[in-house]
Amino acid sequence: MEEEFLMFLDETGDHSLQHIDLSYPIFGLGAAFIRTEKYINEINPCFDNFKYKYFNKRSVVLHSTEIRKAKNNFNILLNAEVRRNFIDDLNSAVAEAPFAFCVSLIDKQKHREQYIDPDNPYDLTLAFILERAFFLIAKRLPGTRCRVIAESRDKKENASLRNTFERYKRNGTGQVSASELSFITGLDFVSKKENETGHQLVDICLYPLARTFLTGKCHPSVPYFYNKVYKSASNSPIGYGIKTFPFGLSRELVQEIEKNCS
Repeated sequence: MEEEFLMFLDETGDHSLQHIDLSYPIFGLGAAFIRTEKYINEINPCFDNFKYKYFNKRSVVLHSTEIRKAKNNFNILLNAEVRRNFIDDLNSAVAEAPFAFCVSLIDKQKHREQYIDPDNPYDLTLAFILERAFFLIAKRLPGTRCRVIAESRDKKENASLRNTFERYKRNGTGQVSASELSFITGLDFVSKKENETGHQLVDICLYPLARTFLTGKCHPSVPYFYNKVYKSASNSPIGYGIKTFPFGLSRELVQEIEKNCS
């Protein structure tokens, strides 16, 4: 069976509530929703061309942490002019790519303080992403199918994610029923070394939004993809394409983002 949509999942931060890095107390799960034919015929060739331009090969995995720190293949970014051109071209590639984006972000410190028995951050964020998938895809295009592709972690974490995924598929999330999630055909795991463009696209968008949420200031990369974030009929991402726990995203921060997009 060929799915009309692919949903790529990637994460930022650590989902553990036992050990919280106070300099980055965020766990976030991001998702890119992409038509399969657009992914194959437009997104993959675009990012392959970008990689050949800077690395003369397509095997380089675009990883936001390594890009920021100019590590490994990205040591070319130690040159200020190369870095400027690289970031401009990368932002342009993201801006031109046909996809929709959602993110769920948890402030783990506040989440732990708010609840006596706080839910697992990965479970919470996955439920939200699956709900957004229903409204973005199945609600608008009845009969359409979608496959979830998650970046592989270790065996234990993969098994835990699959169990949570299958529980939601079986029982629903509380907001969306099991029958409403039937358009999702399954879950695959792909390792980072397999160089799946969809995961790199999520990674490139996810960190800037997490940093924006954490600092209250719009990250300079956000304006390049903000129009792809799922929004309400009144054009608000709050509770739609951007879901934050345990407290909602402030309207002031949305206004800050939109000011930088104008």
